[in-house]
Amino acid sequence: MSRTPERWFPPEEFYCDALCTRCGVCCGATDGHPCEHLRRDADGRHFCAIYADRFGPHRTVDGQRFECVSIRRVIEWTGGYAGCGYVREIRRLRRTMGQDDSDLGRRPTP
Repeated sequence: MSRTPERWFPPEEFYCDALCTRCGVCCGATDGHPCEHLRRDADGRHFCAIYADRFGPHRTVDGQRFECVSIRRVIEWTGGYAGCGYVREIRRLRRTMGQDDSDLGRRPTP
């Protein structure tokens, strides 16, 4: 019996803030339902007003409930957005290792 190989994802420490482009897409900045804690700085880059305590139940600005999870989980579940800095780096690493990356970046940045 043949089993589909597991897709490689980096360990938790890979997901450092330095790779984040602060586009806000993973927090709803472009889908019309942003998190109630999503803010913009003077340069127009997004940030979370409660970053240290962000995980868990929250609401969008229009009152929809959702569960904030790590970017690692978002990417592993959905493949992430094509323009995401984490997704771009995971794709690069997988290609270097000779692995398939077709499950990544399937969601275009709106």
